[in-house]
Amino acid sequence: MIQAAPPSPPPACTSAEHRQFDVWVGRWNVVDAKTGKPAGSSVIEKLYGGCVLRENWTEPGFAGGSLNILAADGRWHQTWTDQNGALREFVGGLVDGKMVLTADMRPPFVAKPRLVRMTFTPNPDGSVRQFSDFSDDGGKTWSFRYDYLYQPLKPTVFRH
Repeated sequence: MIQAAPPSPPPACTSAEHRQFDVWVGRWNVVDAKTGKPAGSSVIEKLYGGCVLRENWTEPGFAGGSLNILAADGRWHQTWTDQNGALREFVGGLVDGKMVLTADMRPPFVAKPRLVRMTFTPNPDGSVRQFSDFSDDGGKTWSFRYDYLYQPLKPTVFRH
């Protein structure tokens, strides 16, 4: 008697929690939210069975990227690296519909301990705002770093 193969397990990363950061997936032109001036471009894609988001950031003279995953601890983790040798480990999750990730940076990566926070807000028009600030006093006060608007690239249509 031939036995049927056991059913395949369901994909590991298909829960609603694993889709919380999907608003950031895409190809983007990124501008300064206040001035509208170009800040860079980014490609964010889902990889490895939909379990990981990979970001590739470029701007004139600079490039970097991150890997993002909803880990077993139930929190989102982002590991950022770039051409300057920077390493930042962000951790967080959804807060009032916004993805909030914070890195606790310590020497030798910075001169003194610093918290760096990024808040990603999906907008009704399909854009995503990435606001970043920092704290040098353990989160009592926060100072501005940048305010970016990720605008989706429009597909190019070629006409003959």
